[in-house]
Amino acid sequence: MQVTQHQYYTPEEYLALEETAEYKSEYIDGQIIPMAGGTINHNQLALNLSTELNFAFKRQS
Repeated sequence: MQVTQHQYYTPEEYLALEETAEYKSEYIDGQIIPMAGGTINHNQLALNLSTELNFAFKRQS
């Protein structure tokens, strides 16, 4: 059984690393967790959904 070592960072260390990072990440309980990148299709889907919801809410008011 292999034990995984976790490296912990201070908020200041995380912010310093984030300035030059190539990928998005999030800081949770001292650990830096990589975030999944969005795809063009995902971004288009999110934009379309947001637009439709916006129109629907405007029609209700």
